[in-house]
Amino acid sequence: MQSSLVVVDSTDSNERLLAEAGQIAAGTDTPLVLLTRITEDEIVENAETLQAMSDAANTPLESNSAREVATRFASQAADEAFESVDGTVEYDAVTVVAEEGEFADEVIRVAAERGCDHVYVAGRQRSPTGKALFGDTAQRVVLNFDGPVTILTE
Repeated sequence: MQSSLVVVDSTDSNERLLAEAGQIAAGTDTPLVLLTRITEDEIVENAETLQAMSDAANTPLESNSAREVATRFASQAADEAFESVDGTVEYDAVTVVAEEGEFADEVIRVAAERGCDHVYVAGRQRSPTGKALFGDTAQRVVLNFDGPVTILTE
């Protein structure tokens, strides 16, 4: 294995997914790419909140962009999950800006850019109608990624 990509989100299965990926990565000496997603709306909300806080405090506040916050979240989640891993896990956290329907394509794009030959993703249980109407990131990654995909369901 060259490297693996782990989709990091705020679901309940996130810690389990990171721990599983970390255990395999440590055992095979494979680096991980941790991928998080934010939306354009989250970027705008973050900027508006920061501006309101700055105005209320009458002081300019350091800019922690939504992308930086998401990347920090992934790193902190990984550090916690990897505490129980036997060995060292090398990782790099990356955040992309994408809407839900575009995220599977971003997962595949980042995996290709970073030379990842394995993807870990949490799957959500949805009805067939929900999948047809809204798509499912895990399902689209499985169908379109040229390599093994590990799905951990909630």
